[in-house]
Amino acid sequence: MKHADVVATARRIIGHLEARTLDLGEAPLRVDASVFTDPERLAREREVLFRRTPQVVGWAGEVAEPGDFLARDIDGVPVLVTRDEGGELHAFLNACTHRGKPVADESADREGTSGTGCGTARRFLCSYHGWQFDGRGALVGLPARQQFPGIDPAEFGLKRLPVAVSAGLIVVGLRPDVEVEGALADVEDAFAGFPYDRTRAVVSETFRLRANWKLTVDINLEGYHIPFLHKATINGLVLNHGIVDTFGPHTRFAVPIAGGFEGLAVVPEEQWPARLPMVNVQTVSPSTVLIESPLSTTMLRVYPGQVPGESVIHMTEGTWEPLDERSIATARINHETNKGVLVNEDFPGAEACQRGFSAGLDTMVVGMGESAVAHWHEVWDKALADAS
Repeated sequence: MKHADVVATARRIIGHLEARTLDLGEAPLRVDASVFTDPERLAREREVLFRRTPQVVGWAGEVAEPGDFLARDIDGVPVLVTRDEGGELHAFLNACTHRGKPVADESADREGTSGTGCGTARRFLCSYHGWQFDGRGALVGLPARQQFPGIDPAEFGLKRLPVAVSAGLIVVGLRPDVEVEGALADVEDAFAGFPYDRTRAVVSETFRLRANWKLTVDINLEGYHIPFLHKATINGLVLNHGIVDTFGPHTRFAVPIAGGFEGLAVVPEEQWPARLPMVNVQTVSPSTVLIESPLSTTMLRVYPGQVPGESVIHMTEGTWEPLDERSIATARINHETNKGVLVNEDFPGAEACQRGFSAGLDTMVVGMGESAVAHWHEVWDKALADAS
């Protein structure tokens, strides 16, 4: 965060801690449970929110150098992002133009990392029939060329997708007509100060939940549940005296860590750290969650499953530091800690809620202290209404 934001955020949280309050919305919100169970609604969401809307695929630092690449799944679409030898950024459908097999492995790793889909390469070789492409997507190797008379290799480069860096994040369009330049302009200023231009992925895992994707996003957006769902882990450590900010459709939800802010009172403001003693949850449209704490940098990319009661979560732990033995080890420890809370408490909580709605509960009620949850349901509903 920029230093001015650090000071302003800290002052607001200190005020809430002293008054034992939190940011509140204007009124409770009722959400019709069909948004979690209706197949037609899911189809509209996939079309409007995921196919027509720019998607965050990673931090800019993941493809910062010539030859860097990342291969990621975005709502079932295999995507390859490259930085060619001249430094230009590209994105493609990660599918060989001969038979459709991916040319880069989503589990590709740099040394010491795992499951991130990141690596460095000058060429991408399809392991099915050996077609080969360069970092610009051009077809540069075609085995048994004589068996393809009339086929111009220049016409069979990888299928291009729109790509840009916005607010320090790599943004891709899943269709050629999706506008990605400046896609996250609303949060450019809010994200200034986060070194996403040098953030690298260390470890990534994928989880499949029996819960609607919106419930999976919701678990990150309020502290009301902490004393109950997290009573064996972070209750008493993370406090529900948080703040909520909106930047266009995007949000910042931040809650303090116990005992962390008292010491700031005796430290000059100009010396306050960039990483305040809080959990800072920044959610980017339509469903990417960036979680910053004093130790960890986590990205959750949340997508719908095949039916309304399913979702897919790609969880990646990164580091602002150069990839060395110490930073990799630290990121791995943080990943396991965060994963433990999510997998053992948050994810089962979302799945239990889904069972209630699937069984016939007709309404979800969002309280004034869950204003970020209310905001996102309003954003998603508005996007669908505007598209229709």
